[in-house]
Amino acid sequence: MSNKQECTFTSVAPYPKVRQLAHGLKDGDYASICKAAEMMADGIREMAAGHNCVLVPIPNHHGRAVYTKTLANEISRRTGIPTWDILSCRPHMPLHYAKKNDLKPEGIYLKLNLYRQVPEQFTPIVIDNVLDTGYTAGAAIKAVGHPNTMLAVLGHTKNHLTNKNYQFNQLATNMEKKMQEQPSDMKQSANSTKKQVKNKTDTPLAVYQRLKSKHPDALILMRNGDFYRSLNEDARKVSDTLQIPAQKPKFKKDGELIAEFPHHALDVYLPRLIQAGNRVAIADMQELGRKQTINQTKNQTQTDTMEKKTEKKKTKAKDAKVDNTEMKAETKKEDKAVEKSAEQSTGQKVHKPREPQMVTVNGEKVSHGHAFQSNQDPNKWYFTARLDGQQLRPQLMKPEDVKAYQERTTNVESLMQTYYPTKLAKKVTPEEYKADNKLSDGRVIEKMVVYKEHDEQRQDVGKYKLYTQVGEQKMSRTMSKEDLNAYFDRVTTPSKLVEKNFGEQLHLASFYNQFRLPENAGVKEVRIAKSQQGDWTVSADLGDKGVTSKAVLSWHDKQSLFTMKTATKEQLAARYLNTEIKSMAAEKQTQRSAMKV
Repeated sequence: MSNKQECTFTSVAPYPKVRQLAHGLKDGDYASICKAAEMMADGIREMAAGHNCVLVPIPNHHGRAVYTKTLANEISRRTGIPTWDILSCRPHMPLHYAKKNDLKPEGIYLKLNLYRQVPEQFTPIVIDNVLDTGYTAGAAIKAVGHPNTMLAVLGHTKNHLTNKNYQFNQLATNMEKKMQEQPSDMKQSANSTKKQVKNKTDTPLAVYQRLKSKHPDALILMRNGDFYRSLNEDARKVSDTLQIPAQKPKFKKDGELIAEFPHHALDVYLPRLIQAGNRVAIADMQELGRKQTINQTKNQTQTDTMEKKTEKKKTKAKDAKVDNTEMKAETKKEDKAVEKSAEQSTGQKVHKPREPQMVTVNGEKVSHGHAFQSNQDPNKWYFTARLDGQQLRPQLMKPEDVKAYQERTTNVESLMQTYYPTKLAKKVTPEEYKADNKLSDGRVIEKMVVYKEHDEQRQDVGKYKLYTQVGEQKMSRTMSKEDLNAYFDRVTTPSKLVEKNFGEQLHLASFYNQFRLPENAGVKEVRIAKSQQGDWTVSADLGDKGVTSKAVLSWHDKQSLFTMKTATKEQLAARYLNTEIKSMAAEKQTQRSAMKV
């Protein structure tokens, strides 16, 4: 038997059908919130029938309910169910960001706090945007602590089925009930209409060929969702000009070759294409597809109505002519729209956006880079910028950088390199990241996880830690800020992180290669000896400069020197005695200078 706690939930539709509305809801768009509330209201009314319910919005990653509270208030206006904003949490990483970086949601410390207990006579309905893994919803249900807590969301995925603690049972939506109650003839007509629409040539390749035949001398860019793409010979031109990869698509409907880039990079890439001598035509596939679908549905409805009214051949012929005339008129409008977009893409009439302050090797635009003075401490200055429109966290500046900024002797690129180096480094692909799991000595990294410590009994609670397993060795340590940024920005690989953080424990030669004796120090001999207390020590003989003190070797250093043979005695002397050797050499040089004087 399963030990999962059961929870009933209602959802308007699967997430792919409400994706665009869910994005608008998360962005705080009021029109999207009202539309979502209208769609969710019916399901919540059915769920609340016979219960005395309250709406409980889930807080976001900043710790308070924002757009979910507005959504709950709009649902309350339509259903009469009161809203109780009684949940909060500590700020944490957004779950969608963790998923993007291959982190499990369980690795994020998420604990919700309850400000007000829900009496037993009330039934709480938790309000959220999307039910995905159920991790956030489960945390909210646990915090509320009511045995009959229910959940209402705009959309859902199947990922909640893998949740180990909660079993989410969905109520049938009104949309599904109406589809079941539809007469068979209505279903058949709806299905026939869908088939007719799907059979039309609205594939990316068909749209590209139609536009290319009208504008053979133009390079066609088609907006499809969050990307601009180009096909066939135009894809090759785009790849060569912009230095982006061109790939062979999986399906024939996408052409023989495809090259695409994010929509936000258009302001950077479009001038490059034009400067290379290309005439560029831009089309929105969603807009063209919407127009074509409306036309096809309209024509099909008119044809069905006319067939019912009369069976005369003359009337059918006249109506067919009218349909052809409308199709031709719509085609002319579409051609004019494409030609107008092509003219605008040449830069003759379109307003040019402000150029970014710099563009990274990954094609991301840096803008709004500036320094500002702290309101609380005037001696502190911070530097910040935006990367593709996303605000970066301000970084405390060094005094010398503040002075250079005020005297205008530095620039944004230099400051970005100092305070956001991982944002400027080249990102590794997912394939490169997964493939680089071998250490320099050939051993394989069996497991590597970045997680947030949530054991409140530990001193490092709330800090990110790196855990790895190589063979039978299992190790973990707190990550530095530099390594953490490199990991989340995907500019490093597992082997680099493991060798840097656990090179000593793994007795790697790459760890000891960083230690070198100073040049011209006059080291005559390095001695490894065992003391009377049984400790192994290292010392260096500098000739007339004297002999250094004896430094005790660690267990890992002894293993690397005697067993693994990955460290030399010179490297161990450099690790323990470099500071003393430099001091002795400098003192001897001072004495010689004094004697000359």
